[in-house]
Amino acid sequence: MIDLQTAAPPAATTSTTGRVRAVLPGVLCGLLMLAVALRHATRPRLSWDEVTSAEVSQRTVGEIWTLIHHVDAVFGAYYWFLHFWTAIFGDGELSLRLPSILAMAGAVGLAAELGRRLFSPLIGLVSGLILVIIPNTSRYAAEARPYAFVCFFSVLALLVLIELVTGKPRISLWVAYAVTILLLGGFHLVSLTTLAAHAVVVGIAAWRRHDRRLVRTWLLTVTLAILPLLPLVRFGTQQDGTQLHWVKPITVAGVRAMPTDIVGSSRLVWLLIGLAVLAAWRPARRLAPIAVLALAPFTVVAVVSALASPMWVARYMLVVLTPLAILAAVALVADTPEPRSVRELLGGRFFRIGAVLLLLAFVALPAQQDIRRPTAKNGPDYRGLARLVGEYQQPGDVIVYPPKNRAMRAGMDYYLSRLPARPADVLFKTPAAQTGLLTADEFTDDAARVAGAPEVWLIVADQRPDPLGARPGLRQLLTTQYTEAGRWHKKHATAVLYRRKG
Repeated sequence: MIDLQTAAPPAATTSTTGRVRAVLPGVLCGLLMLAVALRHATRPRLSWDEVTSAEVSQRTVGEIWTLIHHVDAVFGAYYWFLHFWTAIFGDGELSLRLPSILAMAGAVGLAAELGRRLFSPLIGLVSGLILVIIPNTSRYAAEARPYAFVCFFSVLALLVLIELVTGKPRISLWVAYAVTILLLGGFHLVSLTTLAAHAVVVGIAAWRRHDRRLVRTWLLTVTLAILPLLPLVRFGTQQDGTQLHWVKPITVAGVRAMPTDIVGSSRLVWLLIGLAVLAAWRPARRLAPIAVLALAPFTVVAVVSALASPMWVARYMLVVLTPLAILAAVALVADTPEPRSVRELLGGRFFRIGAVLLLLAFVALPAQQDIRRPTAKNGPDYRGLARLVGEYQQPGDVIVYPPKNRAMRAGMDYYLSRLPARPADVLFKTPAAQTGLLTADEFTDDAARVAGAPEVWLIVADQRPDPLGARPGLRQLLTTQYTEAGRWHKKHATAVLYRRKG
């Protein structure tokens, strides 16, 4: 176990066997997470946020810079990364999600290493296995958004800091720490709430050493790391109306539901919380950084949501999964000694640990299956709608979407572009990339643009009894000169096919 003082890192070994044993928990858990995350990674169709990632990734660097001046400033770093990634590997579903899969596998491996550094190799291993079991670890691994990167950088930053306060501080390590903090905030500003745990680590180490210079160096490093993020902070605060307009105010019911929303399984989360609470009987100085890492994001986001702008969103707080898993592992392993042989590993105490892990996996299994359903992701079933259009479309067909809808056109364009032919988007005027927003400009003469088409596809969000309510300018044309030839309901969407009379 690490004591946050000037002692050297634990279990410093020179033998090959010792080095292998040291890295084994992280490597095993990272590889296992990679395998689990890749399983059916492309079965769920893209979410409404992922189709935005796909669309923005095809913009130029300058167009992305223009976009973040108006919306999505907090995702700017991720969009630029994805732009260069897709330029090399393409924008297929697996290609879009693979960076997040790799980042989450890295995050789980680093979490196991964090557990080993702070406590023991066995606790590190169990921590990583618990993270693999948690459904939302897999869900957000297979999601083309920045949240897996945030998990990765949050654990990496704490690991680098622990190396700084337990070993000999080096300029190169302080630079690495600053860069990691910059990337952490660049991929999502809310993740900087984890710095509260870093303050605890530095405070404990400085108090034990009577070293105020450590505190000053840390504060200076964090300040320099955050300075480049100030433009993003300014843009983000100006975008509350467009960025977070959909977030509901924080309520007591929302607070109660949040643990389940973060973990992804109501039964599993309370088992993990119960185990984490049992960890309170361990020495406080070892648990303090992890406990703060678990509680700080909740506290800060709750206060900001109550007093300023609502941002009580589960995926913004995924960074708490790592400390939750480590605390649960501490309680589960307790004082179990490290196994020295396979026989000991299969012995009574280790068998009980394995049995509990199997129980957790069994409890999480339904949620693990749910997140891999074809329509598991948020938003309309763009893939199903595109297949429907591809099956029934005829030459000369046109397609119409709700006005000013950021995701419907982007999602349909993504999947329709994979078809041999597609209906013409006759109301499309200026690409979203050129508007500096997430929505394209459209022609305003709806009826004139649509008139004459043999068939018209109207795609609207949700299962509306009156789909034409989304396009009132087409009501007279489509009800007098066309007949409804078919209506289909998909998840969060309705498709109506109108066929010209005569």
